[in-house]
Amino acid sequence: MPALAANNTPKEEVIYVMTDAAAAVREVYAVNIYSGTEITDYGTYSDVKLLNAEGDVHVDGDTITFANTADRAYLQGTMEDCELPWHISIRYFLDGKELTAQELAGKSGSLVIRFQVTENTACREGFYENYALQASFTLDTALCDNITAEHATLANVGSNKQITYTILPGKGIDAEISTEVHEFEMDAVAINGIRMGLDVDIDRSGLTDQIDELTDGITKLDDGAKDLQSGAETLQDGGDSLKTGTSDLHEGTVALDSGITALSDGAAKLETGMETLQSKSGALTEGSASVKAALSQMQTALSSVSADTERLKQLTDASSQLRTGIADLQTGAEQLYTSTGYDAYKALMQQNGLDIDVLSQNNTTTIESLTAQIADLNATLAQIQGVPGYEAQAAQLTAQITNLEGIVRLLTGNNAMIDGTRTYLDSLSEGAGALYTGITQLNDSYAEFDTAVGELVTTLSGMLVDMGKLSTAITTLSAQYGALDDGIQAYTDGVAQAVSGYETLVSGMAQLTSGSKALVDGSASLDSGAAELRSGLGELLGGSAKLSDGTGELKEQTSGMDGQVEAKIDDILSGIQGNDGEICSFVSEKNDNVTSVQFVIKTDAIEVPEEPVNAAEPEERLSFWQKLLRLFGIGV
Repeated sequence: MPALAANNTPKEEVIYVMTDAAAAVREVYAVNIYSGTEITDYGTYSDVKLLNAEGDVHVDGDTITFANTADRAYLQGTMEDCELPWHISIRYFLDGKELTAQELAGKSGSLVIRFQVTENTACREGFYENYALQASFTLDTALCDNITAEHATLANVGSNKQITYTILPGKGIDAEISTEVHEFEMDAVAINGIRMGLDVDIDRSGLTDQIDELTDGITKLDDGAKDLQSGAETLQDGGDSLKTGTSDLHEGTVALDSGITALSDGAAKLETGMETLQSKSGALTEGSASVKAALSQMQTALSSVSADTERLKQLTDASSQLRTGIADLQTGAEQLYTSTGYDAYKALMQQNGLDIDVLSQNNTTTIESLTAQIADLNATLAQIQGVPGYEAQAAQLTAQITNLEGIVRLLTGNNAMIDGTRTYLDSLSEGAGALYTGITQLNDSYAEFDTAVGELVTTLSGMLVDMGKLSTAITTLSAQYGALDDGIQAYTDGVAQAVSGYETLVSGMAQLTSGSKALVDGSASLDSGAAELRSGLGELLGGSAKLSDGTGELKEQTSGMDGQVEAKIDDILSGIQGNDGEICSFVSEKNDNVTSVQFVIKTDAIEVPEEPVNAAEPEERLSFWQKLLRLFGIGV
């Protein structure tokens, strides 16, 4: 008996697994390959034998010893109740119906071969995680057409199509092979398992540089999103201010419209008064003509007779009536003068709740504010224009900018209308003032004339005067009254011109009233548009806030991505390469000196059964290698 060593003899293990066509395990053999003379090994076998040498193998429990006389010794052991690292399943479906291999042999139709590999948790750890499988299916193209197999490598080997799957350590597979078959047969499926130990060197710098660029871009995107949110908040504040301003503007235009309506009503009443004044002009001119005719008659009569008391009384009555008419005209002219000026227009508007100066100033302030807001909206539009997801907000901003520019033009025109009204009313007031001044002078002059008439009558009533002197006085008075009559004619012509001009004013007031209505409607539309803009800005602010939150979360999630990618690369390489730990024996944990372990799994072929041969064939003598190859169906 050879002496027992402390450790087992260095060896290699090849695990041969024979299965049926469905990959159900039938037999498992371990072939141990040793170098040396005195061999000590461990394993539990139902049967052991040397394959390339003669000699006795001593088995004591799970301890195996023998003396080796060859360069390399091959010891085969039959393993019972062995758990492989993988659950392997091969199933066959012909025209959608699952068949056994025996049922499938020689059949025709649409065939699907389903190949599955999963972990066998009953097996010791260290094999499923570190060993890769390579499975090869060989289909005869004379029997199989239209062969497809996803995630597999297909190669032509003579007239056969070889389908190869590579299953990495720690991974399984669920794959299908599809083909049209005719009298189907298939060679055995070969599955080889080896410890994966690839030496893969990956240049990570290019990937990590791109990741750095990505994280820098995400940081810039996050900064831009926060700037956009800040701008949206500022724009929202501006939208609130704009809404308040447009509401105030609308209220002001409503008040302006009310004042203009009242002014229009007052102008209509004033027009009625002036028409009444003009209607009195005929009586004034007729009265003046009567006085002038009376003076002429007196002058003619005095040339032949003396004035009598009745004639003198008629003269004083007519003079008094004329003075009263001139005084009435002066009062009407004064009312016209005080009513047609721009200051009177402002006062009337003030009584109706509208301060023209404040309105003009507010228009100017609003124009400046809207111009600034248009500039801000254009700046914001430039920021979001072309940004995906903000097309609706960009279109809404463009529409609001157009509306605001229209309001600026409307308010500018409103100021121009106020200035034009001032010029027109000042011109009209200036003419009415001149008319009032002329009538005042006429009234003063006629007062003197009336006094002279009174004195004349008094003189004539008290005494008889020299008819020649009276005639001369009457002649003088008649001449002077001719000038007065000319003034009265000029006055009535001025009143007619004033009435004509005031008709133009009333027509202009009608246009002003119509424009005021349009201004009220425009300011209402502006206020509504400002409300829509404020709502849209709220949506923009909400969207920018979500964008900022999203980019912030993206930035947070991608922080340290380079390290995560490095770790993932290491994890992937670990799955491809396997670990660098000690190689473990599949036969026994006591074997601590194993240099390699390999798995060779072979299924039964799918064949049509041959007819039995009656004649007995002579027994064939085979060499060791022929026996080994034939045992596993590898050779002839």
